[in-house]
Amino acid sequence: MKLELARCIKLHEDKVWSLDFSRGLLASGSTDRRTKIVSIKPEAQVTLVDELDDSTHSKSVRSVAWRPGTSILATGSFDTTVSIWTREETEEGEEYDSEEDEASREYSNSNHDNKYVMELLAIIEGHENEVKSVAWSYDGSLLATCARDKSVWIWETDEIGEEYECISVLQEHSQDVKNVVWHPSLPILASSSYDDTIRIWTDYDDDWECSAVLNGHKGTVWSSDFEKSNNNSNIRLCSGSDDCTVRVWKKLNKGEVGTSVKGTDDINDGNANEEEDEEEENDIYDNDDKWICEAILPQEHTRSIYSVSWGPNGMIASAGSDGKLVIYHEVEDKNEKNKMRWEVLCIKELIHGIYECNIVKWIDVEGELLLATGGDDGYVNLWKLI
Repeated sequence: MKLELARCIKLHEDKVWSLDFSRGLLASGSTDRRTKIVSIKPEAQVTLVDELDDSTHSKSVRSVAWRPGTSILATGSFDTTVSIWTREETEEGEEYDSEEDEASREYSNSNHDNKYVMELLAIIEGHENEVKSVAWSYDGSLLATCARDKSVWIWETDEIGEEYECISVLQEHSQDVKNVVWHPSLPILASSSYDDTIRIWTDYDDDWECSAVLNGHKGTVWSSDFEKSNNNSNIRLCSGSDDCTVRVWKKLNKGEVGTSVKGTDDINDGNANEEEDEEEENDIYDNDDKWICEAILPQEHTRSIYSVSWGPNGMIASAGSDGKLVIYHEVEDKNEKNKMRWEVLCIKELIHGIYECNIVKWIDVEGELLLATGGDDGYVNLWKLI
C-alpha cells in the first residue's frame, strides 16, 4: 500500500500545532493564535466553516479538542489559559475552490463567509506556564490539561460546558508535560513528558493517583495514544519520542505474566518476543498496575517523533521533525505460532515539503478513513491509503 495526498489546505500563516476531528468537523490550532474549523466530507471535500476570534488567546493555540458527541471545543494556549467554545449551526459553508491542482485548496479571507457561529463559553485559568495539551474523557465529563509547569489538571464540567471545577492537580512529573490522552472507553489518563516518561493516572474513589510510570524512552516523550479497541481487558498505548522510536505498551491483567522487550539498541525489528528472559531493567515503575513495553516498532524516523495516532483500523501512524509519515501494522509472526509482530506498511517522505510535521490524526469521514497532518508550513494535509 502507499499514501496518496487527497487535499492540502492552507489554513494558517504559521505552524499548525494541533488537529482534532469529530462529527465531520476538523479543528486546527496554530502559532498564529487562530483556531479554524473545516467540514470534511467523503472524497476529501473540504469546506471552511468558521475561524475563532484570534483575540481570545494572546499566544499560540497549542492544542484543540472536541468534547465527544457535542459541538463544544476546548483550545489550550501558550498564554496559560484554556478557552471553551460551542457552535450553533445555521447553514452550509462555502467550499474551497480554485484553479490549482486538484489536491490543493487555498483559504482566503476575502471569500470566507461564516456559516457557523462559535460562541465563547468559558476561559479556564490555573496553569502557571504554557498549556501544551487538552483532552476530554470518553464521556465528556472530564477535561485534562497539562503545561510547562510540570502539572496535569483534571477539570469536571456540566452538560452545557459552562462551569469547570478543578478536581485534581497532578504534579509527579519532574519536567514539562507535553501531552495528555484519555482511554477511549475507560477513565484512564496518560501523560507524556520532557522527563522521558509516561505516567498512567487512575481514579481511586474520586482521588486521581499515578498507577504506573512507563520508563524506556531515551528522550522527551512528545505524544501517546491508546489503542481503539472494544476489548477493555487488553489495554495498549503507543508513544513517540525524541529518541526516534515508537513503542507499544501493554497493561497486564491480574495474574497475567509478561516481560518488556530489551532496549532500542538490541531490538529494532518490532518483535516483542525476542529474548524474553532479558527484561529491560527499571522499565516500569509500578504502584498498582503492571505495564510492559510490548514492542519497539521498526525504526524509520531519523529525528524526533512529535505525534503518534492509533487508528480504528489497528494501524499506528507517526510523524515528526524529519517530515516522514510512517504507517505500521500488526501481523502474525511467521516464526512463532500465535504471536504478533509490527511491520512498516508504508512511508511517505517530505509530507510538508521541507517543513516539520507536528501532528498526525486518523479521521473517519463517513466510513472513509483518512490521515490528517499539520506542519510548520501552515498547511493541513489529508492523506489516504491506496
